[in-house]
Amino acid sequence: MRVATIFAGVPNPWQSGATLQHWALVTALRDAGHDVVLLALPWEGDLEDQERIAAVRDLGVAVRVVDAEASPRPRASRWGARRDYARALVWPRDETLFPAVAYGRATADALLEERPDAVVAHGTPAIAATHRAPVPKLALAGDPPGTSRRIRARWDPLHPWSLRREALLYRLGIATYAFRADRRIYAMLRCFDSVGIFGAHYAAVARRNGVEAWYAPSPVEDPVGAGWRERREAARPNEKPRILMIGHLRGVATISALHVFVADVLPRLDAALGRDGYEVHVAGAYDPPASLRAALSHPAVFLRGHVEPPDEEFLRADCLLVPTPVPTGPRVRILTAFSYGCCVVAHKANALGIPELVNGENALLTATEGLADATVRALHDPALRARLGAAGRAVYEERFTPEKAGGRIAAEVERLAGARDARPVKA
Repeated sequence: MRVATIFAGVPNPWQSGATLQHWALVTALRDAGHDVVLLALPWEGDLEDQERIAAVRDLGVAVRVVDAEASPRPRASRWGARRDYARALVWPRDETLFPAVAYGRATADALLEERPDAVVAHGTPAIAATHRAPVPKLALAGDPPGTSRRIRARWDPLHPWSLRREALLYRLGIATYAFRADRRIYAMLRCFDSVGIFGAHYAAVARRNGVEAWYAPSPVEDPVGAGWRERREAARPNEKPRILMIGHLRGVATISALHVFVADVLPRLDAALGRDGYEVHVAGAYDPPASLRAALSHPAVFLRGHVEPPDEEFLRADCLLVPTPVPTGPRVRILTAFSYGCCVVAHKANALGIPELVNGENALLTATEGLADATVRALHDPALRARLGAAGRAVYEERFTPEKAGGRIAAEVERLAGARDARPVKA
């Protein structure tokens, strides 16, 4: 059958969570024998990257750019501009909450031309642009849109807390956006025939808000395959214990993790291992927040920038450290580490989005105050690292490969194409 996937930008196998998920998804749909077309919504500079578009086409997936010209709004008077600002601050419209709503008509026109049997809308922009499309459709969602705003206001605020006008308006805008956006996204999701949520706890939240959602394990490409163990054993040995932290440095999950690392983990690692007795490789695009740069200027910390592909980073790391303390959706970096057989030390909050994580069985999970001790324990115990890495790889093979996780999504798409009125699958 013919399947259209809708995504903001162009997926690739090495950048960040959603782009990794969508790459594995279109691969799974292709491998299931379907004719796949990606409708790419404008997103940052992705659509200017012809190499990335060509890489998707090399998978056997067609790519069509949805490029709608937004109608210019008439210039408001001084008082009209103030009124519009007040409305956007207190009760924002859909177009303010979700700019991708503007691509709804162009997306619908593209779907009429492509004539898919079913549609997969992945991510908030795709959901906003597609929720009114009269075709069998599956939504795949991660965090509710208000989540990242709330987290950023805590860990990387545009205006620090104060009684100044700018700071108060900033906090008011965060609160109203989060409240309104979360309510609207659940209303949009109720327009879909099926809804999969990448994050078990957020699937439960969606169900409490009237969405018949099911937990969708994240599909992640297998970069090393059955020879993962041999690849790890063949990796260059480390002169010092080597810790990996990975994720682009503008994301709120990574920013919150860096705050915990700097305040709680780094000083304790120094005390246990010495300031020059270990290495922490921080891989990810962009610079860290200005508030953290001085603390990260440390003899054990190496800011690597974007690394593509990250094979050597995962294969050489003694452990992946994920100190993200906030209850966001599944951290794809953990699932990627599992695929490489890499030992994972993580904040226990990450088990909310990935319930397959079990402390002591396939990862070391702990509260903030225990992260440094758990990391040192892993660094000092090669047998423990090997056991956890192998167990993580087994979980990946059972639940998160394109064949398993992507195959489950493909099966749901097939169900929708064959029986529009069938009930959504259950987790």
